[in-house]
Amino acid sequence: MVDVDFGSITVSPGDNDKVVVDAQRKIESSSKEKKEEYFKAVRVTVTTEGDTVVVRARRKNKSLGSQLWNLLGRTSTEGRYAVRVPATFNTDLQTAGGDVSANGLTGTVKVGTSGGDLNFERIHGPIDAETSGGDITVTACEGTLDVETSGGRIEATGGSGSLRAQTSGGSVTVANFAGDTKVESSGGRLRLANISGKLSGETSGGAIDAILSSPVAGDVRLETSAGAIRVLAPTNAALTLDAETSAGDVTSDFPTARTQASRDSLKGTINGGGKTLVLRTGAGSIGIASADKETAQQ
Repeated sequence: MVDVDFGSITVSPGDNDKVVVDAQRKIESSSKEKKEEYFKAVRVTVTTEGDTVVVRARRKNKSLGSQLWNLLGRTSTEGRYAVRVPATFNTDLQTAGGDVSANGLTGTVKVGTSGGDLNFERIHGPIDAETSGGDITVTACEGTLDVETSGGRIEATGGSGSLRAQTSGGSVTVANFAGDTKVESSGGRLRLANISGKLSGETSGGAIDAILSSPVAGDVRLETSAGAIRVLAPTNAALTLDAETSAGDVTSDFPTARTQASRDSLKGTINGGGKTLVLRTGAGSIGIASADKETAQQ
């Protein structure tokens, strides 16, 4: 467990069964005395609590800590906590301001930062991570993956399990993920490709581009309040289509047994029907095309 006032945190596997901590802190302040007072009041400690190793540099007395922080005057802070642990290890990483990254671990990863980017690579185990302002990158991770940012983009590549990715302002890109996937953005573009599982994508403002897996592994629902939706599907995909726009055209390259068709709506079955493909946009066109045909044209 790492719990610090500020600074980036990096956790990775070490060469043995030990926990090794490299901690560095730097404050540039107009008040040398107050800076030294802060360092004396907020020490870096490494302790054990049962089977837990705790790295802490956090103000115990929030009132006193806030007073010291305010008295520092004009300041800039820099911190880095590089932690090496056994390859199988659970982590709980909290910083009031800084980037957090973890890679190559097997175990539960829990992360929270008030402002910074998050990066996860080759994690085997559940991830529960949140940043109040930063980008999130998830690469080749396996497990129940739950990531959220209040302002930044999210990119997830490879991996398996289940994925929930939410941003209050930014784009979301997910590619080559094996498992159910749910992505949400309050204002950004969605790019989704080769997801082997149920797929749900929703944005309040942005276009959606999706390439469906072959074969289509689960039901698909894509929705945007304002933006075009473009879907590429395998030529032999068996789909039950329900596409509708409030302002725009709906087009499909696939022969469709239509139950309802108009300029702004298309419902029916493709290749006899199968997994559901529900598409909704409040303002924009909807297009469904053959991925094989698209590749050939390119």
